[in-house]
Amino acid sequence: MTAAGQSPDQPAHHASDQLNGAPLVDAHAHTWSREFDRDYAATIERAWDAGLSAVVEVGTDSETSLRALALARADGRVHAVGGLHPHEAKRLPQERDALRALFDGGDFVAVGEIGLDFYRNLSPPEQQYEALRWQLELAREVELPIVIHSREADEECFEAVVEWAKQTGRYLGPDREIGMMHCFAGDSALAERYRELGLLISIPGTVTYPNNTRGRAVARTLPLNAMLVETDCPYLTPQPHRGTRNEPAYVLRTAQEVAVLRGCAVEAVATATAENAARLFGFTI
Repeated sequence: MTAAGQSPDQPAHHASDQLNGAPLVDAHAHTWSREFDRDYAATIERAWDAGLSAVVEVGTDSETSLRALALARADGRVHAVGGLHPHEAKRLPQERDALRALFDGGDFVAVGEIGLDFYRNLSPPEQQYEALRWQLELAREVELPIVIHSREADEECFEAVVEWAKQTGRYLGPDREIGMMHCFAGDSALAERYRELGLLISIPGTVTYPNNTRGRAVARTLPLNAMLVETDCPYLTPQPHRGTRNEPAYVLRTAQEVAVLRGCAVEAVATATAENAARLFGFTI
């Protein structure tokens, strides 16, 4: 049983009572994905039934960022993030004007997801660096936080972000973080280094995987005021749903696992991470 008294294999969308009214936010989702075209309405309804207060929809280029924005405009509990994923960095010359135009309307809550991905290298590293640095400057110009993707690029990504952060400082004010590390896969030491720069650390569903020693250690020791929880749906489905499409409702399972690891109630994890998300992205819950 979890700290809140729910068996981990109970489907998340039947468990809203486990939160006892505590808010819960999926800090990073992609339900604009074509994988949800046939059942988006049912999917988002399961999220609300599970007790979620908000879902943050994150684009990967100008087109998908606009899809995320459409979902946000249709439901005030959904919030849109726009940017160019490192996989698409090679398209920056074609995307630059469209990306800048995205933020003219003031409806996005962050710039992302941006970063470095040296695992797949779907764009050459030098083009990934160019896209990352350009979008970091864009975030500062439009005064929005950043959503960082880093895979197999721990030190490279940190060095790029710290170089920028030293110049900009806490540009959103002393009481607000400057961004989040999406699906954080580094160790506790790296998490602390990002915290010092003013970034929140987001815990994905992989924390439920027993062999994810590093991720579970981060979830166990990271201060709650520095943490977010996310699905990254349709990817990284938590146990016991692994092998199926992920969805926002399953972020409850991630919060439950974090609570077990910390020996606290799931309500405490849900409330803290929801408040952190609201503060970072500038919405109310």
